[in-house]
Amino acid sequence: MNNRTRGLGIVLLIQAGCLFYGYCPGQRLQIPDYKVQTLDHKGYDFSKLRKKLVAFVFLSPECPLCQNYSLVLNDLQEKFKTDLDILGIFPGKAYAPEALPGFRDKYRIRFLLLTDTSFGLVRRLSARVTPEVFLMDKEGEILYRGAIDNWATALGRHRNKATEHYLEEAIGGYLRKSPILVKETRPVGCYINEY
Repeated sequence: MNNRTRGLGIVLLIQAGCLFYGYCPGQRLQIPDYKVQTLDHKGYDFSKLRKKLVAFVFLSPECPLCQNYSLVLNDLQEKFKTDLDILGIFPGKAYAPEALPGFRDKYRIRFLLLTDTSFGLVRRLSARVTPEVFLMDKEGEILYRGAIDNWATALGRHRNKATEHYLEEAIGGYLRKSPILVKETRPVGCYINEY
């Protein structure tokens, strides 16, 4: 196999990954006005996002990992509040009416929670599990995708303490204008079922 053939194979492999995942590293995404709503059933307009970064975090009130990570997400929102908006996204509509406000109140969520009942945002970002995070700059470039940190190793299994803080390191790296070394990890969590 010559270098030209090998190079073409790599390009085709990358393009296949783009088709499978719905995005390519460095690709700029425009998040159109999907039918997302606040927990008060009011439409949400993504053009309201004005900060340097936004983190879309897919959540489920029934997923133990989402419950465990609520404190970490609250802390990150507070630490980077001048530069970052965290948006918690509940996909689907299979939850009891009191489940989402109950999650917000029980875990004292300090970031905005939205519902994606039509799975439009799930499909646009190719989200697979909860919690899964997508960090984007204000131009829509995905800077990081995957797990919040490495605390959870599998469903029901975790370390005593996280040793890699992927989301926090990506945020900090971007704000310091340093290269983001880890751009994608495999998220661990509860599968998003579209039904």
